[in-house]
Order: sequence, then structure tokens, then C-alpha cells
Amino acid sequence: MAKYNKETMIIDEFIKSPIKDNTLIFFSHFGRYFYASKALNIGKEDCLLDVSCGEGYGTYSLSKLAKTTYGLDINEEYIKSARKNYYSNNDKYDIVNDNITFLTYNDFYKYNSFTMVDKIVSIESFEHIPKDEIEEFIDKLMSKLKTGGSMFVTVPLGENKPSDYNPFHCNEPNLQFVYDIFSKYFKKIDVEIDSFVNSFNHECQYCYLILKNKK
Repeated sequence: MAKYNKETMIIDEFIKSPIKDNTLIFFSHFGRYFYASKALNIGKEDCLLDVSCGEGYGTYSLSKLAKTTYGLDINEEYIKSARKNYYSNNDKYDIVNDNITFLTYNDFYKYNSFTMVDKIVSIESFEHIPKDEIEEFIDKLMSKLKTGGSMFVTVPLGENKPSDYNPFHCNEPNLQFVYDIFSKYFKKIDVEIDSFVNSFNHECQYCYLILKNKK
């Protein structure tokens, strides 16, 4: 019992605010990355993309399972922060470190013209892209996914318009819109719907897509 109490005290010392104040959000985000790793059966032979990676904590967790991992984001400051926090040589501004690489989308397509990946994970990304740009965005991602590859996607569902409560969501698609886009690329699509209260204290429906066997 004493050993258990000591371990609990150590954990409590590390888990400080704002994590304590945002436990459900924190759990939800890591839960989705864990779900993605299981749904796609990510393993040591896989090369994968995490889009959009933000400041990199999800990419880092996936990199522990995969052979090679790329975290992509449009925000250069996020990429800089990810390199600083998750590279073992964080005193150097390397582009590549160990088996994990953080790049902006533009740099990835520019410097990795021959890179093809086995799997793609996208946790809450597509809602940040304007509706008239989403097909081009997905088409570019699909150009990097090997034939037979797979993808895991989560996205908040809406009415094919910008969010009423979140100024950062350019378009919250309905389920049919999402299905129509991805059915062009994948032979098998599994869909799950869930709901939870997000960081705006708004109860949302979320779509989980497990996409397999890229055409």
C-alpha cells in the first residue's frame, strides 16, 4: 500500500494544471490516438503521417509504435515547438530526428516527393479546411498513401458550413459529405458516431472513420 501511495503522489506531482482542469479533453485526445493505433494496427514496419499534428504529442506517441512517422501541420510555430519538445537532439534545429519528423505541409511535399506512407492518422483536421479546398487537400494526402494503405479519421459533424460556436472550424461536414469524399479512394469504410462535450463546452457529434484498402 505504501508503494502504491508513493507512486500516486509522484504522478500527482507531474499532472498539474491546466491538465487537471482539462482532464476530459486530455483523455479524449489521447484516447483517439490510442484508438487509431489499434484500428490501423500500427507496427514497426509502418511509415505513417499524422495530419494535422499540432505541437506533436500525438505524433510522438505514434512514433513509438511505427518505423517512421511524419507530423504535418500548416502552423510553423507548432512545428518549431514539436521539434523542440520531442526531438532527442532538441538543442539543434534538425528537420529529422530519430524516427520522427515534423514538417509543414509545404515542406513535406517539397522535400519528400518520393516518400510514400503505409498509413495516415488525422485527428480533428478536416474541419479546419474551407469546404472548397478539402477535396484538393485529401487528394494530395492520397497521392502519398500506398495502394492498399489505410487511414483513420475523426471529424466533428455538422451541416456542411462553418461552425456556429468554434471560429476555427471552417466547415463541419455532414456524414454523407465525408463518405462521398473517401469512398472514391478506399474499398472499405467503417463508420462510428460518438458524442462528447468539447473545449467550447458544446456537445458535439463526432465521426470516426476507419478507411482500408486504398484503391
